[in-house]
Amino acid sequence: MKISIITVCLNSEKTIIHTLNSVLMQNYNNIEHVIVDGGSSDNTIQILKKYKNKKNKIIYTKGKSLYESLNIGIKKSTGDLISILHSDDIFNNEKIIKNVALIAKKSKRLVFFGDVVYFKNNNFKDIIRNYPARNLKRKIFFYGNMPPHTGSFYKREVFKKYGYYKKNYKIAGDFEHLLRLIVIKKIKFKILNFIVTRMKAGGLSGKNFNSFLIINNEILKSLRYHNIKTNLLKILLRVPPKIFQYIFLDQKKLNKNFEIKIEHQFEDELYNKINIIQNIKKLNFSKNFILSALNLAFLGSFSKNEIKLNKQLINWPDGVFSKLYKNKLKKIPGRQIIKDIEVDKKIKRIYVMGNLSTNGKKYLQNRFNLPIKHKLLPFGNYEKIIKNLNIKIKKTDLIFLTLPTPKQEQIANYLRSKNKYYKIICIGGSIGIVSGDEKEVPKYLFYFEFLWRLRYETLRRFKRLLTTFYQYTLDIIFNKKINNTKIKLIN
Repeated sequence: MKISIITVCLNSEKTIIHTLNSVLMQNYNNIEHVIVDGGSSDNTIQILKKYKNKKNKIIYTKGKSLYESLNIGIKKSTGDLISILHSDDIFNNEKIIKNVALIAKKSKRLVFFGDVVYFKNNNFKDIIRNYPARNLKRKIFFYGNMPPHTGSFYKREVFKKYGYYKKNYKIAGDFEHLLRLIVIKKIKFKILNFIVTRMKAGGLSGKNFNSFLIINNEILKSLRYHNIKTNLLKILLRVPPKIFQYIFLDQKKLNKNFEIKIEHQFEDELYNKINIIQNIKKLNFSKNFILSALNLAFLGSFSKNEIKLNKQLINWPDGVFSKLYKNKLKKIPGRQIIKDIEVDKKIKRIYVMGNLSTNGKKYLQNRFNLPIKHKLLPFGNYEKIIKNLNIKIKKTDLIFLTLPTPKQEQIANYLRSKNKYYKIICIGGSIGIVSGDEKEVPKYLFYFEFLWRLRYETLRRFKRLLTTFYQYTLDIIFNKKINNTKIKLIN
């Protein structure tokens, strides 16, 4: 049985990678993914062009309604069973399509309804609503209720025989379509009794009060179109019982069968681990790596999406904020990294990019007994720096970047994308300290080294400190990106 998954998107750059990955991770081979883009002006189209799936169809439209776009996708599809997966939703695990296909293949039913859960922010396990399909009876439609649309699967003949979505609806076109199928045509359906889809909260139907008004008006319109007597008060009675979908949630039970794997092509975009090394002497020089400090500047920049995680990025714990993040971590100052690191014998040259004084160069020569090459990078933003940064890193090179965070991590990632081999240490201003250009931080400020650094370029550093601290605090309280990131300790 061939399954067609229809995804409609518009300016979905922040979420669609998760949706694409969710389809790719399915362990069922006979899948066709049809994506209809409504004229995105952000990075969505660039993401879709990189989407490597032999069985996908990408259709570009403009000025079409949501339901008109869905109809276009369905008509272009060739599957026996059709599923709708929005561009900010994901399947609950890799077995969903396989399990539904096995059930649908043996069943004479035409529509299959699964449960849906809603997650908050970008934390798939933070469930704020459970929307089950079970106990579905036709009479619920008379009150404006319906089973979850995104958790549904349709055999192809449903659309050919009973029609497509009405394109003049903004939000409730799915309600009208299911009303037509379940109540008017009385087609046979089956409840799957398991979670099919995880939806991001705050979608089109629950966006704001105006959406609430539109959806109620369109529900009334649907019922009256099909000659079902109703009124606004009657359909508003559906709202109070829905409150129970938001309370008494058993998070453990709802997350029991949830699993997400990251496909190779999306590793960089979706990698969600901070790799931490506590013994710098165990750094593996036989592999590519980017080494950076886990401190307030890093965490704040990561929260702000200025730093992206990847498998090759390794952090050493530096400062009180890394200790708050993972209490057992012991601070290692950057100057200690330079003193303790044991450079592999295969390294034949140290290449410093950024600022490097005469004292700093002499220190590195004495410390590592290797030739030192220095490239002074232009002052300015990331785009200005990489404009003429055409550097071929040799397998025998060790790179030191002496820029502030997040600029040095961004440059490191750029070098990573352009070179087959790279061993990069984002060391900031630590070379200046070990070489004696700058006084070492007093012991009583060991965990608050960022305060000691305010002695120089005070205004710029203080502004940067406040901005980063604000972003860090905002994340801890609201966004929770940092807390939701996994920790992997490198032994």
